[in-house]
Amino acid sequence: MTGPRLLLVSTQPWPFPARLGMAVRRAGFHVEGASPPRAYLGRSAALHAWHRLRPWRLLVDLAGAVRAARPDRLIPCDDVSAALVVALHADPAMRAVVEASMGDPAAYSVALSKGAQMVLAAEMGLPIPPTLHLRERAALDAALKAGPLPRVLKVDGNWGGEGVAVLPDTAAAGPAWARLTAPPSLLAAVKRSLRERSPRAMVARREWRSSTPHLQEFAAGVPANRAVVCERGRVLAGISVTALETAGASGPASVVRVIDNPVMAATAEAFVARLGLSGLHGFDFMATPDGAAVMLEMNPRATPICHLAPGGAQGLAAALMAAMGGGAGLPCLPAPGDTIALFPNEWMRDPASPHLRGWHDAPWDDPPLLRATLRDMAVTERMERVRSRAKRLLGR
Repeated sequence: MTGPRLLLVSTQPWPFPARLGMAVRRAGFHVEGASPPRAYLGRSAALHAWHRLRPWRLLVDLAGAVRAARPDRLIPCDDVSAALVVALHADPAMRAVVEASMGDPAAYSVALSKGAQMVLAAEMGLPIPPTLHLRERAALDAALKAGPLPRVLKVDGNWGGEGVAVLPDTAAAGPAWARLTAPPSLLAAVKRSLRERSPRAMVARREWRSSTPHLQEFAAGVPANRAVVCERGRVLAGISVTALETAGASGPASVVRVIDNPVMAATAEAFVARLGLSGLHGFDFMATPDGAAVMLEMNPRATPICHLAPGGAQGLAAALMAAMGGGAGLPCLPAPGDTIALFPNEWMRDPASPHLRGWHDAPWDDPPLLRATLRDMAVTERMERVRSRAKRLLGR
């Protein structure tokens, strides 16, 4: 007899959805995945079955994957996937599985909008940076002149730091506004598609939609994240980390340290309860050494730390299994103080990093995924060498 059925959904070329797939499989789930062919999810040993998502018809293919997989829950692993899952709610035949996966449908519009999240968090009195929603460029200029600086400009529909610009002075406003409020250039989309070896960036450019930017006061501290698994507005389990190393100034974390931060836990719990959320979700914070933390945004989907567990333990997946009647035990999570190098981020950031000699979260339990990732990293390294050589020859 197989366990409850999960369908993981990934549109991005990220390894962590496959890592999460192996974690939920260990917990006893029947695991299937839906992704573009080059996504790592489809190249993992974690899946019992894989369904292709063509970048030019993602929603149609996802609906077909749901009909074929007959999942009890859907787990989106990126913002595009979360929006696709929510879009399935329009189909009466799929409303039950979407609501079981994401929670109260009345909250979907807030969950998918970073700006709306900040409005709600302010109404709830949660700790957030002062936030201003901008309808036009003139409002940005006026806000920056009034101070204080630096400020942070954000838009919806981006991830991994791409939809964020830190404005140290008023001169940075123009370029940042132009970059964040305009569709990606054709050249940028072509370059990204070549780097990812997928047409996804070209399709994303075609389907780009504008959103209202919002401006936040700069929050001093260390980037931090809390991942939770929840059921009908109740948090079942969670893990909090701070970033020790990141891929670039505003990029994803590559080394994290597990922490116990009551403010982060309480903020996430209050937000989950208010929205009536179900499934796996992530909350971004800025934390300080004295235990204070301000919430920056919520991600309505699984995040790169959702699979973390010591040894062969089940982590958050065990709590999800128990909630679905599978009888799993209490989740075994990394202890506060544990330092974890995330794969492949830290290896790509610094192959000689001392953190790789500690808890390196490489997919040793998923050889096909490990081989695919190493192969792609080698190709990327060769492409970067060619690019650097071309720049030198062109004198740029």
